[in-house]
Amino acid sequence: MPKYVVSTPFIDRLTQVFYRKGSIYETNDTARAEELRKGGFIGEEIAAPAKPKAKAASKGTTKDANQ
Repeated sequence: MPKYVVSTPFIDRLTQVFYRKGSIYETNDTARAEELRKGGFIGEEIAAPAKPKAKAASKGTTKDANQ
């Protein structure tokens, strides 16, 4: 779900939820997000954090109990 930083405090007229400046507004309704962005209530969409890459298995030899 896209997330946006609130730049001006507002009460969402559709949900009646109050959003403080600096809080996060989440919605799947792109038209509503664009309406709020044009009104100056929210900023641009926050980029999703990059997922950490899985560590590759070491190709080195492991010490055997007999060594």
